[in-house]
Amino acid sequence: MRWARNWIGLPDVPAARRWAWVAVIDAVGTGMRIPVTVIYLTAVVGLDAASVGIGLGLAALAGTLCAPACGALIDRYGPKPMVVACFLTAAAGYLGYLAIQDWVSFIVVAIVAEIAEHSGRPAKQALVASMVTAEQRVKLMAFQRSIRNVGFGLGGLTSAALLTLDAHSGYYAVLAGDALSFLVAAALVSRIAVTRPSPRPAAQAGPGRRDGFRDVLADRRYVALAVLNTLVMTHVTALNVGVPLWVNQHTTAPPGLVGVLFALNTALVVLLQVRLTKGVARAADTPPVYVRATAAFAVAAAGYWAASMAGGTLAFVVVLLVVAMLAHTAAELYGAVGEWTVSVDLAPEHLRGRYLSLFHVSFSAHQAVGPVLVILLITKAPDLAWFVLAAVLGAGCLASAWLARGAGEPAATKEVSTTP
Repeated sequence: MRWARNWIGLPDVPAARRWAWVAVIDAVGTGMRIPVTVIYLTAVVGLDAASVGIGLGLAALAGTLCAPACGALIDRYGPKPMVVACFLTAAAGYLGYLAIQDWVSFIVVAIVAEIAEHSGRPAKQALVASMVTAEQRVKLMAFQRSIRNVGFGLGGLTSAALLTLDAHSGYYAVLAGDALSFLVAAALVSRIAVTRPSPRPAAQAGPGRRDGFRDVLADRRYVALAVLNTLVMTHVTALNVGVPLWVNQHTTAPPGLVGVLFALNTALVVLLQVRLTKGVARAADTPPVYVRATAAFAVAAAGYWAASMAGGTLAFVVVLLVVAMLAHTAAELYGAVGEWTVSVDLAPEHLRGRYLSLFHVSFSAHQAVGPVLVILLITKAPDLAWFVLAAVLGAGCLASAWLARGAGEPAATKEVSTTP
């Protein structure tokens, strides 16, 4: 309905509306799979938990190493073919989970799936950037994040229902459903109309010069922002790892409150992510956003710490944790806006795939280091934990704000329309 589209801020563009369905379907399948994958591998396949952890880590490493190659392919063939290819590869990988017999077969299919997942992220971001104008990009990316949260919730409920009906068969249904979601998403993407940049003019490139990752690495501002993003993403691990651990180990709140806090976070992301992008279209608009993320996370850190000091006054503890989650969510929303804007806006169009694949490495780096840092702080130095995390995030955000000041759009390249 038009009123709903206006509320969430989805650009009134046919490609954007089709992409909304892609995002929902993709998220539903992922939301079905994530809660049951480890249980399936241990309870049904019979692998031990340690082997599963090692296997998933190796697969994630393989996906990270292959992402830059996908960036080069995006620049050569365009984002749409690469998104379709990644969706089809993911479908094959996760369908392959049904045929796992031992650790070796698990590693093979897990690597295929992770390569598709890691390569698909910069490809999807480049595809979104090619659908709409520069002024609409941030809103569309924010909408995608909002709608994916809805999809994750629906997927989680679907997997719970399937496992309740028949636990053993339910695992197979969930994995098959996830593979099917990738196939449907690929079919929808194939019908999206996008634009592609023309090749870089020879005069602009310079005699004998070839564009590639050397050009990306020579862009010091962009590389620095990518590195700093590993610090900005502290809000992600602090939420997913830190909050449950903190509530259970350092407050008197019941464990069930964690679910309520996460539900509150999800609802706020769905309702507010797009609306908080107002006034942000270019990298030069992001410094205030990064500052707000810093301030909000500082409030959240103080709230979490205060909840551990409130003793047995349950009502007061709950209020403090809710306030902390509200502030934490604000930091998450603003941090995401800054990340999307600088990563896409500062990427020259003819090298966008390579630029975004480099920026994606910041996600992988944080996923490797972030959980370890959060767990060590909360278990070994609880009195300082949240203040250290706030300092880490603040350093990343404020340095990113400084680098983004006055950042201009890269040299424009002429766009050529393509048919779906």
